[in-house]
Amino acid sequence: MGLVEFAAAKTLASSAVFLFITVLLIAAARRTATCIALFTAQCLVIMAQIIASAFLYHSSGVLLVAALVLLVKVLAIPYVLLRISRRLKVSQNVSASTTPAQSVFIVAALILLAFAVVQPYARAFALDSEMLAAATAIILTGGFLMVSRKKALMQVIGLLVLENGIFLAAFTTTFGMPLVVEMGIFFDLLIWVLLMGVFIFRIRETFEHVDVSRLRQLRG
Repeated sequence: MGLVEFAAAKTLASSAVFLFITVLLIAAARRTATCIALFTAQCLVIMAQIIASAFLYHSSGVLLVAALVLLVKVLAIPYVLLRISRRLKVSQNVSASTTPAQSVFIVAALILLAFAVVQPYARAFALDSEMLAAATAIILTGGFLMVSRKKALMQVIGLLVLENGIFLAAFTTTFGMPLVVEMGIFFDLLIWVLLMGVFIFRIRETFEHVDVSRLRQLRG
């Protein structure tokens, strides 16, 4: 094994640990800007994993997927989210229904659950159990953020984290989808974020807040 392949293998081996750290830090974060930065870091780890896989398995086509992750998930989407966050001119606090300590405890439990669930499947299909567990934990954490965070922007971030988990699970189990499918998914994701930004601004203009939990008062 050459030096490049050795470095790629080490990157793949350690990437799951960094992914677990990102979900725990997102759960503990108190400010929206911090969550956006951690989402970006999570996307960078996934991009590094894709690049490492390309060198380890000598697949140059996978590098195009890494370039799409860089352009859409690392640059475009965080930029749009930060612009939305700044233009909303509301409190940057996360406003969760759980405390940071409780959130970290719940996410840690979700990580352990992910490991327990994927072990039989990983052994049966000879898959990387750590990466599959990381993908499952990210999906579960994204769902937890969507139901525990009160602000619309944080729920958007939760959905993006969940999508990261789905993407990672697909990449781990199938070593990537066809490039045209990847391009379509990334384009749809970017358009969806832009539309959700417009929707959040409409909530702020109509109700002078972006706390979706307070919208329950509108029910008859």
